[in-house]
Amino acid sequence: MLVKRMFVVACDFLVALTIACVAVLSFAPPAYAYVDPSVMTYTIQALAGVAVALSAVMGVVWRRTRKKLLRVLNIDENANKEVEPDVHRVDPLDRKAVEQADNVAPRRSRRASARGAVASVRLSWPRRFLLALVVSAFVVYTVGIVAPYEIVAGGSGSLIFGLSDVWAPLAVFAVILALVMALLLSIARGRAFSVLLAVVFALGVGAYVQAMFLNSSLPAADGVAVIWGDYTTVTVISSAVWLAIFALLVVFCLRMEGLFRSVVTIASVALVVVQSVGVASLWLGPEKASAEASASSIPEEKVYVTEEGLFDVSSKSNVIVFVLDTFDTFDMQNMLAETPDMLDELTGFTYFPDSVGSMIPTRYGVPYLLTGELPKTSQTYSQFVDGIYSRSTFLDEIREQGYSIGLYTDSILSNEVTVGMDIVASKTENIHPLGKVAVDNKQTILTLWKCALYRDAPWLFKAPFWFYTDEMNESVLSKGESDYADIPYTMNDVDYYDTLASDRLSIADKGEKGSFRFIHLQGAHGPYVMDENAHASDTATFEAQCRGSIEIVNEYVRQLKELGVYDSSTIIVTADHGNWGLVEELEGPTSPILLVKPAADDGESESPVEVSTVPTGHVDYPATVIDAVGGDSSKWGETVFEVTDGARTRYYYMTASDGKRDRALKEFEINGDVLDFDNWQLTGNIWDCDL
Repeated sequence: MLVKRMFVVACDFLVALTIACVAVLSFAPPAYAYVDPSVMTYTIQALAGVAVALSAVMGVVWRRTRKKLLRVLNIDENANKEVEPDVHRVDPLDRKAVEQADNVAPRRSRRASARGAVASVRLSWPRRFLLALVVSAFVVYTVGIVAPYEIVAGGSGSLIFGLSDVWAPLAVFAVILALVMALLLSIARGRAFSVLLAVVFALGVGAYVQAMFLNSSLPAADGVAVIWGDYTTVTVISSAVWLAIFALLVVFCLRMEGLFRSVVTIASVALVVVQSVGVASLWLGPEKASAEASASSIPEEKVYVTEEGLFDVSSKSNVIVFVLDTFDTFDMQNMLAETPDMLDELTGFTYFPDSVGSMIPTRYGVPYLLTGELPKTSQTYSQFVDGIYSRSTFLDEIREQGYSIGLYTDSILSNEVTVGMDIVASKTENIHPLGKVAVDNKQTILTLWKCALYRDAPWLFKAPFWFYTDEMNESVLSKGESDYADIPYTMNDVDYYDTLASDRLSIADKGEKGSFRFIHLQGAHGPYVMDENAHASDTATFEAQCRGSIEIVNEYVRQLKELGVYDSSTIIVTADHGNWGLVEELEGPTSPILLVKPAADDGESESPVEVSTVPTGHVDYPATVIDAVGGDSSKWGETVFEVTDGARTRYYYMTASDGKRDRALKEFEINGDVLDFDNWQLTGNIWDCDL
């Protein structure tokens, strides 16, 4: 017997050792890699759920295996213990008593059921409140904490605020909302209370299932209008799943009310725990991992792109670059055909309609305009994006010429280009830490709950909650009466125009020789919220917004003329890219607008806009800027004014996308007019996006 018991002990030890071997893997040295937090939290939640399920299964399996093992070894665990006696068959002589008991049992059962129903109706208020609080906390936590936290963490590359700025107001509101919901639910009694509990729990389960499994084709929050009719199939599937969840839970509640209350309580707690694992991982983002893995290049204190210097110019010399997002030459040509005087204010400018862009979309186009860096065949995709700012000397050369630098864009970094903000900050006057990020608590809650509902609501109800990144930046941060140096820059063309018109430009000689300003506006990018006079409009159109963005440039030019510094200013009006879409293959030409006015002697900038058809574009942008600040432009190539007519091969880098993530960068060569797609050919050079 001793040997048998030793064998059982050895088996127990073997199981414990197996579990320990699995657990020790958690102490293995971590391998650092960047993964989108919004994707990773889903994975972590799924793994946490699997771990909970597997632990339960392992426990059941081992208990049953151990029971069979004891039976095979003929070991009685109850030996020498006080246990209840075994159940025996009823003596045949007592069968009459048993039959009488059988007749009485149904009546007692019915009376017990009736008492149970009464008990359900008379469930005490504290118990109702606690049940309601657990379920309400699950729903509010899923929609009001998990969703907005993951959205903010996942958009860290394009949002100018972070979790540390918004977690508190969201958490406080969530606690209050959960308490209010619990109080309201607990007012109901009996079956009505249970049904309401089922409905609220179904909302939480539906939101969880929607976020985990039904959002694979969710449109990006990039401001481009969504054609909801293209999502009919997934809308039907989503609606069916939600209806099934509601129906099953309500039926379960009506059939087995007591068991239902127990199940929803346990399930609510379990789902909160599972999601909390993912939320906890958000605080250990890629920046923390990078810092632990190696000497991080990220500043110890977060820096922001502020409005410092946005409305001042130098009395000596200015180089000003306006980037009107997505403004395509094709659209400019059409508008000029309708209104030839649209550019009359831009005296001294030359318009270049044969303009080839650099890279597309904004997350690559803006870094190019700040660095002049394009992918090389000797580089991988990761090597290209990780070294864009460290390899470039573009901003250094501008600063070395005695120019103060102000960069006003939200696209220096992105989820793809993640390294270099500290490098850029060290060369500019307006990118630096803030004393405190001013967050509008009310707008933070409203905006991020809207974003959360866009993610967690069924497809049928997503449209009213659609949002875009710039809207989040603009709504969450409060400008108040802060100095420009403490106001984070957000892309809001209407607000920019209103401030420009009211505060007006002023002279501030911050650089020894002049000022360089890079101003990125929304331009032709959706959503369309501005009319042709640069005023807010609920009925704005694409064309009206394009004209409104030109009006912003016109107003800036008028004020330069009033200050007497127009002649001494070089002004470039372009776009980060032209028309484009999230596609695998390019379907037509794309060309950013390009207009340039060089600095001139007094009175020489009064001539009307000229048109030059030379083959130029972003390839000549770096040399044009360096030449304007007085640097050596020859190593950057030709300026736009040095390009001559004739055959010239230009290159463009298209981003192939499946609508959810970048798949590859593809190189095109253009020989001839950029607006003729027959002149576009793939070179065969491809950079796979190995994120």
